[in-house]
Amino acid sequence: MKKASFKLSIIVIALIGFIALGCKNQNNESSANGKALAFKNDLTEKAFLHYQEIKTALTKGNVDAAKIGGKKLSETISNNYMDVSNLSKEIATEDDIEKQKVSFSKLTEAIQPIFESNISEGALYKQFCPMALNNEGGYWFSTSETIENPYFEGKMDTCGSVKEVLKQSFLK
Repeated sequence: MKKASFKLSIIVIALIGFIALGCKNQNNESSANGKALAFKNDLTEKAFLHYQEIKTALTKGNVDAAKIGGKKLSETISNNYMDVSNLSKEIATEDDIEKQKVSFSKLTEAIQPIFESNISEGALYKQFCPMALNNEGGYWFSTSETIENPYFEGKMDTCGSVKEVLKQSFLK
């Protein structure tokens, strides 16, 4: 009886270890070429972190956190990219999450050239959900191929697909 109990304990411990490793590997996904996403300059790095903050907030349905991310992005970008700054300010001052999502969709399009021209390592995944924004569709960026849809606050969080993979440009 003690041997069976001991064997069961070993199996349970091993199973927990495998699950923990699987979760760790899933959460530390690197991009298509095996390298984590990196940018050529601090401005783009900070802008991307604040963009991700907005995306995560919208994914969770958190208006206030999206406002904070929008403010940070607007302050980071300031006068360097007026369209991005203005869209960030819209998110930062809006109390309606649906309007924040519309601005976020526009922000994603406006900020793409900044991200795309400044990737130094790794890849950025441009994802799309056709049902977002009353079936007009909406894009967002992610560091992995895993879909985490920011347009439905967890109700349809895996709805969408990767439409484009942005990588380092050797033309500049």
